[in-house]
Amino acid sequence: MNSEALHTESDLVLDGEVGLDPSKDEDARRAFRDALGQFCTGVTTITTVSQAGEQIGITASSFNSLSLDPPLILWSIADITPSFGCFSKGDPFVVNVLAADQEGLAMKFAQSGTDKFEGVRTQPGLRGIPIIDGCVAYLECEVDARHPGGDHDIIVGRVHRVFNLRKAPLLFHGGAFHSLPGR
Repeated sequence: MNSEALHTESDLVLDGEVGLDPSKDEDARRAFRDALGQFCTGVTTITTVSQAGEQIGITASSFNSLSLDPPLILWSIADITPSFGCFSKGDPFVVNVLAADQEGLAMKFAQSGTDKFEGVRTQPGLRGIPIIDGCVAYLECEVDARHPGGDHDIIVGRVHRVFNLRKAPLLFHGGAFHSLPGR
């Protein structure tokens, strides 16, 4: 089906909701964002070290598995993020999958302009990349590819080492943090 057909069909209503073109206006863009927020995700903090030796960390819920053979993952970074240029092909990084009790870390690493690592216990991983203590799992990676995607870039990472500590994960849904019941 071509995009013209999508825009000329009559409005479809599902359970009282009219479908919207997310590029139509600000309200439609907000509805698009809210719809995306209905997808429950885990929460990660991506860590690396800049060319100048500065520790870099950002919170990302846009993480997903890509391939088992070879072992690849993907995540996306906003083009307005100060560390946008830090993830070039071959650069190392760690995906720290946050535990249910690490909401404070998620918020800390989501902010700009602060010393995000102050008071955070870490261990040096492969190539000296910081691994944050207390997480559910860790994936030590290097950038395999980077692709533009609108106002974000998609980072594909080749996984070189993995740790699975099997703790309860921190979840994000509907604009808020959650944990699994009974865990």
